[in-house]
Amino acid sequence: MKILILDSGGRGDALGWCFKRDPRVKEVFCLPGNAGMEKNGIIVKPDVRAPGEIARFALEKKIDLAVGGSEGILSAGIVDIFGKHKIPIVGPSKVATILEASKGYTDILCSEVGVPVPEFEIFEDPVKAKAYIKSLAHEVVVKCDGLAEGKGAIVCDSQKEASEAVDRVLEMQRIGKWGGKSVVIQKRICGRELSFFCITDGYTLVPLPVAQDYKRAFDGDQGKNTGGMGSYSPHEWEGEKLTKIVTEKIAAPLLKGFRDKRNITYRGFIYFGLIFEDENIEKPVLLEINVRLGDPEAEVIMPRLKTPLLDISRALLENKLGDLKIEFLSDYFCDVVAASGEVKSAGKGKYPGYPGRYKIGFPIRGYFENDFRSLTFSAGITKDAEGKYMTSGGRVAHLVGWGATLENARKMVYAEMEKTSFEGMRFRKDIGNFLK
Repeated sequence: MKILILDSGGRGDALGWCFKRDPRVKEVFCLPGNAGMEKNGIIVKPDVRAPGEIARFALEKKIDLAVGGSEGILSAGIVDIFGKHKIPIVGPSKVATILEASKGYTDILCSEVGVPVPEFEIFEDPVKAKAYIKSLAHEVVVKCDGLAEGKGAIVCDSQKEASEAVDRVLEMQRIGKWGGKSVVIQKRICGRELSFFCITDGYTLVPLPVAQDYKRAFDGDQGKNTGGMGSYSPHEWEGEKLTKIVTEKIAAPLLKGFRDKRNITYRGFIYFGLIFEDENIEKPVLLEINVRLGDPEAEVIMPRLKTPLLDISRALLENKLGDLKIEFLSDYFCDVVAASGEVKSAGKGKYPGYPGRYKIGFPIRGYFENDFRSLTFSAGITKDAEGKYMTSGGRVAHLVGWGATLENARKMVYAEMEKTSFEGMRFRKDIGNFLK
């Protein structure tokens, strides 16, 4: 079989690696992919990006199955386009991607169907947004209403920070860097966060492994939010009790409400970003929806699968999810992201590094030459004219250790981090420590 992954980063590499392990799979392509994916035997086509070009490529290569990895290509309607060409693809329709493409839409829907979300208001006018912030006695999270490459949720410690965040979101939307035309201002809730994943046909929900991700840039959960600096799985709450609570209070009523109130049936992978105030597993609150697998969570979920990803995908496409029980390993996997950090600029200043401005084009040492015990998934890697591997993104690579305990997985991955380097390389040293 020939498999096509639609992604460019570590999540796409993890999906491709998972399919490559299946003896039924002959070739795995990833569009646009990144050059580092060659390490896992994945064929990339960095120049094939537009939906029409992707469909033509799939037809020419006689692709047997495609998986929509990134929110951008899914929101562009690739599933609908593939459907017209009768190319099997896992992912939600364009209209269903609104659950991620508009935070405000999803919060309103959740309020209508009784799914718990933080108190919120939506504004297009910055003056009204700032006046609302000043009227509150609690801290807030300012969110871009549209897609923002995982950087559109700004956790604020003061009213001043919140007002500045409103300006930043609206400016990024104005210049077209982020999607939408409004900001969502949510009450900031403190508690235990986790990432809960399912595959669904809109009716049947089949849970996947649970993961803990680390969004802040620096150790101790400090700094700005990023797309994710690392993750681990299994989460200590993983099990039947958590699955029952999240399914009954969050996932099932949301998907039913989506069908009944919006006449939209969701099909594909879905991510529920949850927080549990006061560490109470009985009281989940939904922070966000993603219409695909998370990144960096996919890097620790895919290695845990015992049920082949090909069988999971087929069950969805053949409407047989009700017959499927996904099995996964109990081993621990810990992912640490090597990111572009602070470096000097050509002048007197500095690039602060991801998730702020970062410099690319640095040679990557050791990543392709050394033998790794850990798994390696590439995120922001390209080749120069001489064929040398160079940095090309904020998140450059994921290293994933594993073991019978979380501590064993952590020891492996941090030992492996010493094998690779590039100028300004930075990574969190506390991935796998419990967050509260």
